[in-house]
Amino acid sequence: MVNDANCHYSWYAVGSNVAADVVLPNGLTQAQQDGLDRALAYARELQQTVFKDIVEEERQRSDEERKLPACTVNPGLLAGVDVRNLSVMSRLYVGSINFELTEEHIQRVFSEFGSVSSVSMAKDPATGRHKGFGFVEYDVPEAATLAMDVMNGMMVGGRQLKIGRPNNYNLAVTQGFPAPPEERIYVANVNEAISEEVLREIFAPFGEVKACVLSADIATRKHRGWGFIEFAESTPAEQAAMAMNGFSLGNLTLRVRKCVVGGPLGEGMAALGSLPPPSSEAATSNNVSQATGPRPPQQVIDVAASINLSIGEASGSAPLQPSSTPLVVQKAVASSPIVVLENVVGGRSEVDDELAADMEGEGSKCGAIAKVVVHFASQEEIQAAGGAEGSEVSIFLQFKEAASAVRALELFDGRWFAGRQVAASLFDYERYRVVTSSDTMVYIPEASD
Repeated sequence: MVNDANCHYSWYAVGSNVAADVVLPNGLTQAQQDGLDRALAYARELQQTVFKDIVEEERQRSDEERKLPACTVNPGLLAGVDVRNLSVMSRLYVGSINFELTEEHIQRVFSEFGSVSSVSMAKDPATGRHKGFGFVEYDVPEAATLAMDVMNGMMVGGRQLKIGRPNNYNLAVTQGFPAPPEERIYVANVNEAISEEVLREIFAPFGEVKACVLSADIATRKHRGWGFIEFAESTPAEQAAMAMNGFSLGNLTLRVRKCVVGGPLGEGMAALGSLPPPSSEAATSNNVSQATGPRPPQQVIDVAASINLSIGEASGSAPLQPSSTPLVVQKAVASSPIVVLENVVGGRSEVDDELAADMEGEGSKCGAIAKVVVHFASQEEIQAAGGAEGSEVSIFLQFKEAASAVRALELFDGRWFAGRQVAASLFDYERYRVVTSSDTMVYIPEASD
């Protein structure tokens, strides 16, 4: 062997193709290079076999994790709209908040328009109190738009709320959104006792209903109080949104508007049937409810009967053609001079001799009032309302003109009175006469004829 500073030679056996000790330009010996080549070849083989299967399993697991729950009722998400853009559209800025109110108070007030996914309020590190503003985010953009329309300027806790869009709101993000169908409306604040079938029947007089889906809660197996209704045509949807927004149903005030984002509706409550029950006890409970069917509150039954009666009287026959129904229903609701106020007081013990006169004083700002009736609900009426807080006492304002009642609806509905949010709605005149026939707490203004 010859070895000097410039070269390195190794002896190897005659006839051998491998110089085990020869150093290659990459710094490896021939034996090391051969071992590396064998390792790379083995890795490529694994990549085409075992690793390929592992990568495919990971991809399928990732796709499964991104898959939306079967009961999802969110057209934007189901259409594949970017979640971040939907979040921007579903978020509101809320300013001028009373410093005594907490995030829980704000969530409770704003949940009337849909499921609130988050409430955040900036805190002052020195005092620990919030700074008087915050952000509310909903599950769907429709809820945010509806809340902004209704709550901006509303008095809450003695302060007038300022509602708007956050600074990062940009209308340009909606350019890639699916166009909202003209036949579809968004409905919120639906009593939990109202099923999809009952809600469909309530809206059916406006026109043919193609779909009615409510967002389902997998944990409770009940709906979350909001969803979408799609008609066969756009005109009934417009009329239903106008006539039913603010309508009292099951002791709650419906919130209705046209939809904002298009996309598939999802299955709604029907999807729960394909999911395993959370427990055997829940399964038993669920089977019982499906067998018997939930009974809607008596108020819903009365409303449906009133609508059908109005249609029958107007057409001279049984209720009928969807094409002729919407205008009749709208006229029946809008022409009533009666406004009912609910949740003004918590119960009978809070009623005093001045209550009716106080309500007349406020209501007279909208027009002349013929009569004010303080109605104490019967036990059956309270049970029909699900025992909801504020259902024990209702106050009826009988105006001399229907136009005054409409103005009063705008004045009272959603207004806060003595720490309670009042729900106001128009009330059928004939039904009003029956309901209040035995009431004794009646106030008639002196100026009334």
